[in-house]
Amino acid sequence: MGKPRAIIYVRVSDPQQIEGTSLAFQEEECRRFCERKGMDVVAVFREEGETAKDLTLNNRQEFLRALEFCRKHKGQVQAFVVLRVDRFARNTEDHFAVRKILLDYGATLHSVTETIGNSPAEKFIETVLAGAAEYDNAIRKRRCIDGMMAKLHQGIFPWKPPLGYLCGHTKKRGEKKQEPDPPDKQAFPLIQRALKEFARGLCSQAELARKLDRWGLARIRGRKTTLQTVDRLLGQHLKFYAGILVNPWTGKECRGAHQPMISEEEFQRIRLLRAGKAEKVKRDRFNPLFPLRRTVLCSACGYWLTGSVSRGHGGKYAYYHCTTRSCARYGKAIPKANLESAFMQYLEGITPQEGFLAFFKETVLDLWQEKKTHLGEESRRLKSDLASLEEKRSRIFDLYESGAYTKEDFQERKEEVENQIAAMKISLSECHIDQFDVEGVLTYAITFIRNLPRQWFDLPQELRPRFQRLVFPDGIPYDRDRGFGTPRFGLIYQLNLLYLGQKSAEVSPEGVEPSTLWSEATRSVQLSYGDIVPEAYSHPGLLKLRKEPHRSIASRIENFNYSARIEAG
Repeated sequence: MGKPRAIIYVRVSDPQQIEGTSLAFQEEECRRFCERKGMDVVAVFREEGETAKDLTLNNRQEFLRALEFCRKHKGQVQAFVVLRVDRFARNTEDHFAVRKILLDYGATLHSVTETIGNSPAEKFIETVLAGAAEYDNAIRKRRCIDGMMAKLHQGIFPWKPPLGYLCGHTKKRGEKKQEPDPPDKQAFPLIQRALKEFARGLCSQAELARKLDRWGLARIRGRKTTLQTVDRLLGQHLKFYAGILVNPWTGKECRGAHQPMISEEEFQRIRLLRAGKAEKVKRDRFNPLFPLRRTVLCSACGYWLTGSVSRGHGGKYAYYHCTTRSCARYGKAIPKANLESAFMQYLEGITPQEGFLAFFKETVLDLWQEKKTHLGEESRRLKSDLASLEEKRSRIFDLYESGAYTKEDFQERKEEVENQIAAMKISLSECHIDQFDVEGVLTYAITFIRNLPRQWFDLPQELRPRFQRLVFPDGIPYDRDRGFGTPRFGLIYQLNLLYLGQKSAEVSPEGVEPSTLWSEATRSVQLSYGDIVPEAYSHPGLLKLRKEPHRSIASRIENFNYSARIEAG
């Protein structure tokens, strides 16, 4: 017989020991042990700077590779050699669990400096040594915890501070933290400002993320501020920002020695706001004096225009203007009356005419009827298939009771058919179509669309965002010299432009529209919007109305639903 085959496992728990002699010393001693015992070393696994407290995957990559080596060479490796038992594991339960795994692979654990083995005396010694390693680890952990608790009582945060404070990196220098974390002169005032604004209810978390980046936090950190980052600022780190330190082991709180960002009142206010128990400050985003503030954009920089009132010798004068200081249009005011008059005229120009409204209504009603017919047929087919599956499931039970199926076969076939039944029921439920008055919805919507200028100024402030999403999803740019620019229209208005545009002749309309309307519509075309929104001519929405009858009807009349709810409200 050949010599027994062995693998060596060496480990250091401190990364600073990697460059020293610890790993080399352990490997040399293990090789001498194998030579004395007459064993051939077939592999060496070096764990550089990982802890032996537990055997989790992330902590012990090389150890797991060593176990895999023993598994793949089961019966071919007879020894797993370590310098000491505490190099193997510092937890008794882990120690014996892995030792059993090694025995199952045909390998025995060997310690160079300790007498362990399979005899009763050696097993007893091994148990004591494993317990001593766990005890030593527990003592070290307790001392570490006691030291961190002492720091907390002194008002010093023993871990890395959150965003807004500077980390001293004392651990990397082998020193102990003696001073509270100082504020980061760049990030501290930005986060402080954000917390105070949120405490006053002036913005949501999403708006807070955008504001922080606009103020410069993204430049400081080198990456965009996400909602997750804001959530940590307002949740996980909020107590620290309020000057409160929490003992994670006892749950007790103490006053930190670091400079807080917010007061205790602001801290409580933020907590209540996030819990939905505090009344948010109402912001007048839609000033009735300036109804176009959240609709019209500056054509130069793309930001919303705002409004303000100036005093002069003749009284008060209202203006719209851009607030972006770096914008070429900054400071160039637009008289309120001029902009609103031009906006009214623009709305009149894009209001769909009666021909299109009648065409669209009839098309949607035709589609709705097709949808109902198709879903009815699909529902009947699925019910038939479902009945067949239920019958098949019943036969499986009969065959099992007659002894034709083993328990395993029965369970497999039963689960398979039950999965098919569950999927079939889901498909059947999706074929259900709500019964509601589509024609009534269209009537409400068309009534709204017929007179856009009047609807705009008659709408309550809180409904104007819906109007904007319906007509101008991204707003509409305006230049003081050239007037309104090219906006992106809502789908209903793009279809209207396509309906009126001469270029639409390149797409054959046959089979797309109700035949009673197309010839009349094409004869009545007198205006082309191609110069206003050229991309409207290639919009596939009109064709989809008839060519995709299985598409959800809800998505097709989404814009109409907005109109109907606004009008009804």
